[in-house]
Amino acid sequence: MRQSTPDSGNTLRQYRIVGLNLAVILVVLSAAAIVPRNGQALVIVYPWSDPGRVIEVIADAGGSVMNGTGAPYAAIAHSDEPGFAFRLFKSGAMLVLDGSLAFFCRSTSSP
Repeated sequence: MRQSTPDSGNTLRQYRIVGLNLAVILVVLSAAAIVPRNGQALVIVYPWSDPGRVIEVIADAGGSVMNGTGAPYAAIAHSDEPGFAFRLFKSGAMLVLDGSLAFFCRSTSSP
């Protein structure tokens, strides 16, 4: 008597579907966690940009610099106006995250 074995192609397809679903869930949860809230955003420009570029981007978006991060290509910005993150991208920001994530950019502790 022959035992039936699961089709390896079907199993591989199921693994791909599960993997894709997990990836989508991860992206959605990550996006929800890093979207700027309360008008405070961590603004990052390209590291090879001119010094001060991050300040220009924030100013062009109608925000103000709250604090530096220890990296010349990142700063914490604030604006109470809606659509601040979108304006930052439009002004040239490479990445805009929630301002509470700025501790990732700190390279040394302050005295």
